[in-house]
Amino acid sequence: MSKQVPGVPALLVNRTNAAAMLGVEAVTVDRWTATGALPVVKVPGTGKAGRPRNMYAVADLKRFIEAHTTTMQHPSSAPIPRPCRRAASSAADLQHSSAAAILSMGKAGER
Repeated sequence: MSKQVPGVPALLVNRTNAAAMLGVEAVTVDRWTATGALPVVKVPGTGKAGRPRNMYAVADLKRFIEAHTTTMQHPSSAPIPRPCRRAASSAADLQHSSAAAILSMGKAGER
């Protein structure tokens, strides 16, 4: 476990804290790390196995947030797409005409 000195801001955080800072699950942080979207700091392991630990620089997390921040268009200025009822009725017409064609083929075979 790492010890945080009171009054000294953390420069690195683990994946759980990085996920909390970004508002996502830890597995999402893992996925972003694996794809290279989120930079990682490999800290040498101190245990028996000596495996390196993935840590995340707070500065990198802030840059990630800034890079993925967008301004949404105000709803009143955005064009409102209208549902296309004609396409739905065309699909229904096609279905009915296809069904009629199939039925007429069956009747032609009965003769």
